[in-house]
Amino acid sequence: MIKRNFGKILVLVDENATKIYREYERKALFELAKAWIKRQKIEIRERLEKIILQNGWDKFIDEACKIFSEFGYLVQSMEKDLGNMRKARGGKNFEKALLKLLIFIDISGEIPSGSSKERLKRIDIVIPNIGVALRTPDKAFFLTCKRTLRERWKQEIPQARLNQRIYLITIDDKLSKGKAEEINEKGLIAFIRDELAEKEDFKSMPWIRKLSDLPKEIRL
Repeated sequence: MIKRNFGKILVLVDENATKIYREYERKALFELAKAWIKRQKIEIRERLEKIILQNGWDKFIDEACKIFSEFGYLVQSMEKDLGNMRKARGGKNFEKALLKLLIFIDISGEIPSGSSKERLKRIDIVIPNIGVALRTPDKAFFLTCKRTLRERWKQEIPQARLNQRIYLITIDDKLSKGKAEEINEKGLIAFIRDELAEKEDFKSMPWIRKLSDLPKEIRL
């Protein structure tokens, strides 16, 4: 099941992880709203009561809008922080989910850490293990994982060296022919969403492959 539908299952795991994280974001925003109102409830009540008594409902609406705008600025700031955290967490979760699925189908691998992370730089997962990757790199597979290929993607992935097999793993739902050509220029092979890899644009690009074909490519 997982072997045949590896790409689709990886995408599904990522989507579910994002849903869970967004639910926690909603809870965090709710707690922020509750804390903000609780801290300022007396001031808010006095401002609104005064407006209602002295100026009527039109002025009340104006003042209420000001209050909501003040809270909106606070939410906007928090949302920016949450967005940055979401991207960082999403990238790490993507790496871990990919490795767990590979291990589940008996393909061993490791995420570099400590000194090995420094030596392997932008490599996220090595197959079969760090020892082989460092001692005999021609016998290892090097995976660099990117959920999305944003503007700086080329600076964030390594350049393939002689006798080094580096695979770019992404679940971005878009890939232009220009980016596909740039992937080839860096000496990489990219594994992308199955339905995207099957498009006519990529049939003449052997370095663009289906994510579901990854297990059979890296099985030692």
